[in-house]
Amino acid sequence: YLTAKRAVEARLKSSSAIRPVMYRPSLIWDWTKFDVLPAIPIFNIASALGVPFVDKTVRVETLADAIVAGIEDDSVEGVQRYMQMEKLQEQSK
Repeated sequence: YLTAKRAVEARLKSSSAIRPVMYRPSLIWDWTKFDVLPAIPIFNIASALGVPFVDKTVRVETLADAIVAGIEDDSVEGVQRYMQMEKLQEQSK
């Protein structure tokens, strides 16, 4: 899965026809997803402790706002992790 995902990202980055923006959220959640709510603190604590390959969770609203902000702001490109998504969300307000 990750090999295929990274291959697609590399292909997007090498294209001159589009501005590549790849959003890489960890666990995406909202308050109606009761099945994932217990895992959220575990992910967030692991991320804060620097556990490899674990990022802070992202609310679906944060991801949506970040995508819209990324479309509107031509300077946004490349991989957007949770930190960038949170900044983009703030810009959209």
